[in-house]
Amino acid sequence: MTELIAKPIIKNKYWVVEQSGKKIATIQAVENGGFVYVHDDLRETHASVKNIKSKYNIQFAGVDKKSKLNENLVYGYPATGRIYNEVFDVKRKIPIYTKSPKSRSQYCAGYFLIKTSSRWSKQLCPKNILITRYPYHGPFKTENEMLEKFNSL
Repeated sequence: MTELIAKPIIKNKYWVVEQSGKKIATIQAVENGGFVYVHDDLRETHASVKNIKSKYNIQFAGVDKKSKLNENLVYGYPATGRIYNEVFDVKRKIPIYTKSPKSRSQYCAGYFLIKTSSRWSKQLCPKNILITRYPYHGPFKTENEMLEKFNSL
């Protein structure tokens, strides 16, 4: 028998149970404090998640750290810090943001290669002023895309 994995959809309230990547059941928290395990048109009420876990040998997956990182996206590009005042520079095709509501320092979301002092450097979310002053390649959505371009330079 292959392993059953419960992936959280809503933290501590709703999980999808998968077997070999295929959805086979759900687990839902109910108002009276119990949990309902729904599979094959059957609804079973249990007092706790531990009961379901032990009965069906289900492994509960945590929230992916990658998905938390993906929350900091500006127009699909990774950003560092909090995001305020999102703008997309259409002419240069660069997503720009600030790190506080009233800040005048603008940052470019994504990975960049910037040429300073006759050499290329790799940067994540450089200030907009750097992109304005120096030759660059980017933005890249992933570090691997940036490294491919860096290796071809």
